[in-house]
Amino acid sequence: MRPYFDSTQQYSGSIRNELQGELTRSAIGYLKSGLELFHKERTRPHSCIEPAIGNLAIAVELMLKTLAVKNNPLLLFKGLPLEVRTLFACPNALPEKDFNWRPYDIDLRSFNYETVDLNELIKLFYILFPNQRQALRPCFSLLSRCRNASLHSSLPSFQCYELERTAYLALQVFQLLDELETFGRIFEFSDGSKNFMRNSYVLTDKDKKFLSSFEEERAERVKNKVEEAKRKSKELDHRSINIPIVDDWNLYTTACPICGSEGVLTGETEINYEELHDEFPHPYLLFLADTFECGECGLTLDDAKELELAGMDICYDRPESDMDKWERDF
Repeated sequence: MRPYFDSTQQYSGSIRNELQGELTRSAIGYLKSGLELFHKERTRPHSCIEPAIGNLAIAVELMLKTLAVKNNPLLLFKGLPLEVRTLFACPNALPEKDFNWRPYDIDLRSFNYETVDLNELIKLFYILFPNQRQALRPCFSLLSRCRNASLHSSLPSFQCYELERTAYLALQVFQLLDELETFGRIFEFSDGSKNFMRNSYVLTDKDKKFLSSFEEERAERVKNKVEEAKRKSKELDHRSINIPIVDDWNLYTTACPICGSEGVLTGETEINYEELHDEFPHPYLLFLADTFECGECGLTLDDAKELELAGMDICYDRPESDMDKWERDF
């Protein structure tokens, strides 16, 4: 028998806490299983990587769903009846006694309503954590590509590198969300007091050691990439080689730091405004880079940190002439 609620706001908070608790339970369960498999498989010469990636990918998706529900279930569910959307959007506006929430209660608690897909959850993460977007975007892109493949074994050529980046992403997302007390529920007692019950995960020594070694190995990996690119560049004629003009807001060309040829950065373009003492701030376009590839010397850099370690910028001002096209496109 469902409890009695004094107000629609109380019911709205109760259902949100329950959904958050159920998602937390599943997310932490997959995270624990995925990390156990990860630490077990990454040291094996012939490991089975797909189960570890699959569990970690599901853990990340469920953690993002928990984050969505914590803020508002409207961010997770789509196609909700108007009554339910109103309940979560403005519970105080509903009549205290006349609103009948019971017809929707079972479907809500059973997750019978359709939820947004992984890519939408990633966009939500970028909105709520804009300072993490550039750093984690390559990892999220990898996750989007590998999630279904790992679950259905349709891409058996996974490498340990993909596994480590997936584990790194899972741990980074967990730590960011855990700091916001995402993985817990607030219980209210009859005397009006409240208690936050934490149902979370505590990083193990293996987790901490992996995170530390991941940063160290990234620096060593970039060093080796630079040395290999320098070796290959000695065989080139050292003339700057131009590539075709790139007409894509997610691509940007710049000189390779090793051979000087034009290479391609991937990332995204965003509009910013100069902070002037003017009623109408001047807009400009900024390209946020997160990967780089040079087709001449073969230098490849896989995230913003690797770009910085190789001595490259991660932010580029687009020419003012691009603004007209930007306004047409967006």
